[in-house]
Amino acid sequence: MRKLSLTIAVVSAALSAGFVSAQSINPGVAQLAASVGVSPTAFTQDQMIQLQRAQRENDRQAVDFILSQAQDEVSRGGSAMDMVIGGGQLALTAGVEPGRFTTNELIRLIAAQRDNDQQTIDFILSGSNRAPANPASVVTPAEAHLAAQLGVNPADYTLAELAQLSAQSVSGS
Repeated sequence: MRKLSLTIAVVSAALSAGFVSAQSINPGVAQLAASVGVSPTAFTQDQMIQLQRAQRENDRQAVDFILSQAQDEVSRGGSAMDMVIGGGQLALTAGVEPGRFTTNELIRLIAAQRDNDQQTIDFILSGSNRAPANPASVVTPAEAHLAAQLGVNPADYTLAELAQLSAQSVSGS
């Protein structure tokens, strides 16, 4: 466990330093991203806070959903920095070929190995986590928010339909 924590801390510090110099990331946001194991540019601060809460509560469904909402390719496709770091110590710790997985994938894989979560291990090793999501089946935060206000299932409506329902409920039609 100590080896994993030290490895994650070293990688997080290196990633944070690289991103801060490259994109002027707020140090607090970089630290939050490092604590939840994601790129500071891939998620909003609110998403990272929700991810942190979901991880703390061990809510795998929420964690997977939030991770699927990444906004850039750094956490999925892998930048040069990601591959260099991911290709080294983390890959060795996870017992996989260096350069094959991104840092985020390696961190999730190591955590799954630690937790004996064979389903997640198989999911990451198979590459299924890289398959593009069906855009029609992804519920955006805006859709979830509107649906919650209306008391309906967000997966049953498009954003436009939810907006129309919201407008109708406000106007009383």
